[in-house]
Amino acid sequence: MRPVPALTAFLVLGATLALALPAERATTTDAAKQPAPAPAAKPAVPERQIVAYYFHTTDRCPSCLKIESFSHEAVQTGFPKELESGRLVFRLVNIEEKGNEHFVQDYQLFTKSLVIVEQVRGKQTRWKNLPKVWELLSDKEKFLAYVQNEVRGYLNETP
Repeated sequence: MRPVPALTAFLVLGATLALALPAERATTTDAAKQPAPAPAAKPAVPERQIVAYYFHTTDRCPSCLKIESFSHEAVQTGFPKELESGRLVFRLVNIEEKGNEHFVQDYQLFTKSLVIVEQVRGKQTRWKNLPKVWELLSDKEKFLAYVQNEVRGYLNETP
């Protein structure tokens, strides 16, 4: 094997890479100059909004997880249009996380709870704890119907 062809192949490879790198850099630089795509617009918060809060702690038993799951399902399946428009929001809140402790006093919580809150112009106007979620845990259909009826009552009631 002669050293000249190996050296020639090495030089050709090096020249090819050298030519490719500036083109890549130019593409990267051009891409960086392009404006970033605009973020998807969030729907404006309606004047009147209903929030379904599921309050929990860090440690959760199977029943607590089931209440969360059923509550979320009841809201998701019962009110897809209201969720999309922002008229209804479902929020999970860990009351043990810093800044969330006030919810215990605000809603007189003593256990994991589903609370429906009405807000008008960002201010809370009324709320209701749904205690029957514990009683109906063994009957999913009744659980879903109970939550959906309570949420519907808040959505349909005019302040």
